[in-house]
Amino acid sequence: MSILKRGDTIGFAATSSGLEGHDPTPAINYFENVLNLKVKQAPNLNKAYRYMAGTDEERAQTLLEMYQDKEIKAIFTIRGAGGSSRMLSLLNYDLINQNPKPLFGLSDVTSVQNAIIAKTNNACFTGFLPLYNISDSGINEEMAHHLKATLFEDKHFIQSGEAVIEGETEGNIIGGCLRSFLYLAGTKYMPDFKDKILLLEDKGEKTFNVDLMFNQLKQQKNFDKLKGIILGQFTNCPIVDDFDGTIEDDINDFIKDLKIPVIKNFNYGHIQNSHIIPLGLPVKLHATNEGCSLTW
Repeated sequence: MSILKRGDTIGFAATSSGLEGHDPTPAINYFENVLNLKVKQAPNLNKAYRYMAGTDEERAQTLLEMYQDKEIKAIFTIRGAGGSSRMLSLLNYDLINQNPKPLFGLSDVTSVQNAIIAKTNNACFTGFLPLYNISDSGINEEMAHHLKATLFEDKHFIQSGEAVIEGETEGNIIGGCLRSFLYLAGTKYMPDFKDKILLLEDKGEKTFNVDLMFNQLKQQKNFDKLKGIILGQFTNCPIVDDFDGTIEDDINDFIKDLKIPVIKNFNYGHIQNSHIIPLGLPVKLHATNEGCSLTW
């Protein structure tokens, strides 16, 4: 069954930063005029508390109101930036679980998406942000295709990436933006790694920081019980000193000695044509030298 049908209502939420002068009109017009969906905007989109769209309490309350709103069939966080992890203790996860609807996002939204996966049976989707992906000049053609397929099609097949370790597996995907995912380390909001497929991407991190974050992940409980790993795009990650190494060096050290399927260079992350990937839903991962794919 598809997530949405034409004429449905979706919500624009701000769990991290707000509009901060950005114009949501192109995104609203695209959803309403091209996708034929109705858009409800959360009341905190224009609010500001430091770098966030209002206080932690305001952001948590407006998100919960969107889950309670029976008209809203899916929630789209408008942008990332920072702050979603600050409100996790203020969310009513029983209420979210009783009102299942997908939460779309990327970047900093990774924190709240994975907390919801850990504490409820709700699914989320990572790889799309309305204000990041839609502008006055429109939307990337590939992204438009990915978005329509995700929202309106029943079955999904994504082919992308290169097999580092070949194999096939099944499981629920967790993760997203590496740094934002690690904000959950040591908390009750980090999903259990057991039998999961780990998805990672990031932007603007120094290569030695990526290496250290990869190492921190390997120290998480049940890392050795993962069923697969998908590595997306690590964009604009600078090498400060030559001996810091490249992202490729980071990846090689990260996956050394693993015996599970691993895909790298998957078309996912802070890029305009990112695939949109389900979190908390069972998928099939296929990784061979002939091609790599996800099916759900």
